[in-house]
Amino acid sequence: MSDQSSARLGLPYLAAGQLQKHVTLNDSLTRLDVLVQTCVLSRSLSAPPPDAAEGDLFILNGAGTGAWTGRPSGALLRRELSGWTWIEPTLGQVALVVDETALVVRSDDAWVEIGSTLTALSDLDSFGLGTSADADNPFAARLNKALWTARPDEEGGDGDLRFTLNKSGTTDVLSLLFQSGFSARAEIGLIGDDALRLKVCPDGATWRNVFSVDSASGRISFDGGAVRQETILFTADGQLIVPAWARWIDVVVVGGGGGGAAGQSGPAGTNRSGGGGGGGGGRISARLPAEVLGVGAVLDIIVGPGGVSGEASGQSGGAGGPSSVAQNGQNLVLSPGGGGASGAGFGLGGAAGAHGGGSSSTGVGANGSAGEAADQPGGGGGGGGLGADNIARVGGVGGVGGRWSARGAGGLSVAGQPAGEGSPALLPPLSVGGGAGAGGASNPGGVGFAGGAGGIYGGAGGGGGAGLTAGGPGGQGAAGAVRVAVIG
Repeated sequence: MSDQSSARLGLPYLAAGQLQKHVTLNDSLTRLDVLVQTCVLSRSLSAPPPDAAEGDLFILNGAGTGAWTGRPSGALLRRELSGWTWIEPTLGQVALVVDETALVVRSDDAWVEIGSTLTALSDLDSFGLGTSADADNPFAARLNKALWTARPDEEGGDGDLRFTLNKSGTTDVLSLLFQSGFSARAEIGLIGDDALRLKVCPDGATWRNVFSVDSASGRISFDGGAVRQETILFTADGQLIVPAWARWIDVVVVGGGGGGAAGQSGPAGTNRSGGGGGGGGGRISARLPAEVLGVGAVLDIIVGPGGVSGEASGQSGGAGGPSSVAQNGQNLVLSPGGGGASGAGFGLGGAAGAHGGGSSSTGVGANGSAGEAADQPGGGGGGGGLGADNIARVGGVGGVGGRWSARGAGGLSVAGQPAGEGSPALLPPLSVGGGAGAGGASNPGGVGFAGGAGGIYGGAGGGGGAGLTAGGPGGQGAAGAVRVAVIG
């Protein structure tokens, strides 16, 4: 221990019998003024500021210049009597840096943030990071990003990272609450029981349960359902791109309805048949696994047109076009159109399609067949015939589309006027089978009455009625449709 100054702060001692004791005392007081409750204006300067006031204190940053030349980095420099004095800081000395609002501490050879020297904090009542903690929120943080990372083996950890959150009892709440503008929007956790729950809220007050997981059985329940489904009704050619969330692609493919044939004509006293009703468009359904098709796969959707009607006396109606779902030029699902009707015959329905009604020269036209399955279009009614007796006869009723209670009705045939058209499918895309057109009534005194057009989608046209001067034209078949339900 020196007999000239104190061991730690280096305060000069007063010697026995010393003259001018006030000089030594003042030097000690000056050092105390610097070293006790140290407050520096800055630690970023390497040259003295020109406007420094008496008593201003700085920490030298790097090699000094000007009046600070030769002083070691980190030295305490004080403006004193229009000059500069310097003091070597002591180990463990704490200083407030005014322009940073920071506390620094002197280590072996540098000043460091005081926080870097802390290795443990225990039994704190509250902690606020960037904000003030309070009684309701004893831990509060105001920041934009946060990172938690596991301590690896080489640093004494095990590489794992697990948050453990614990509540006191079953009926208590343990959750994460998500807010927007300090208004609750979602909450997940053990909310009032031991089942894992997710709840959402649009306004901070009205909560709806999304799902819950039973902690005993592991079974999950979705209050609003867990399946995502999007339904698209294609009434013209198009494409579907398989979305990433899809599991299955359910399709109902309906071909175009067949056109009704024109009725026959001829002189009185001869047998003249009405035109046959067209066949209803075919109907095929299928479920396609999305994982087989591939995410982003392009499905080409083709919608078959309706068959043309027979126009000239006795002319057959045209077949409806097929509808399909294809990938890379390969048909995955193909539903043929309904057959076109012949003069006295009838049109065959497409695959799983309803047949059209036939016609004769001695009776009323036969009714078109009704769709026997959901979404199955109806077959067209046959046209009324004329026998040698020249008695007018009505055509057959158009077949109804599908087996839904709200289904497309078939057209009706009334003497002395064109036949009724088939009704379109009701409640599309729920039901897509259209009703068929009725057969036209015969006319012993002129042109036979026209058959009714088929209703969308896939309804067949009715046959035209027989006539004296010309047969009635058949009804146009309706175009098909493709209903696609994407299920995830």
